[in-house]
Amino acid sequence: MKNVLIPTDYSLASLELVEKTVQSLQHQNLNIILFHAFEIPFFAGDIVGNNGKLPYRDIVTDAFRNGCKRIKEQNPKAIQSILLRHLYGNTNAVFHNFLDANEIDLIVFPDGYVFTPVHPQSVNPAPLFRKSGVTLLKNFTPVKKMQPVTTTSTAPRSNPVVSENDYSVKETEAYVITKEYSAAVHLRENSQ
Repeated sequence: MKNVLIPTDYSLASLELVEKTVQSLQHQNLNIILFHAFEIPFFAGDIVGNNGKLPYRDIVTDAFRNGCKRIKEQNPKAIQSILLRHLYGNTNAVFHNFLDANEIDLIVFPDGYVFTPVHPQSVNPAPLFRKSGVTLLKNFTPVKKMQPVTTTSTAPRSNPVVSENDYSVKETEAYVITKEYSAAVHLRENSQ
């Protein structure tokens, strides 16, 4: 099971990232974590002025929740859960703690990602994502099945199997290496 962090602005259009991620990571069990960061208020008046109201309280609409539910129902084998998570803070240390607490394996951060603030305290997550050290999914490439490579000679293969982080790819598994990424992203079939 892979925990995937996806930024959101709580609009129905932002759920397109979830659909593209599921299509790109076919045959894998996913926990989708929709993420938005907020600054911590500096002044007591900011907290008192809002009557203790959380910044995301009015932003998360029923239409957005229903959209999440629809996507989960359309992909019951791929998506185990869709969760909404909020972070209060904008430092790398706080974000690393968030990643560790949620056991994030992959961050969806498309090349054309445009941050849309939904609240005056919204934080652009792009710098946090770039410095996280977690694998970034930048382009969505659907998995194409490739014939397994079998070698009968003892000569070394010209295209050896590559592994990144803890994800290793075996000869009998389908995989895709996208050259546009700074590091290769491997998509493989789940044998379960």
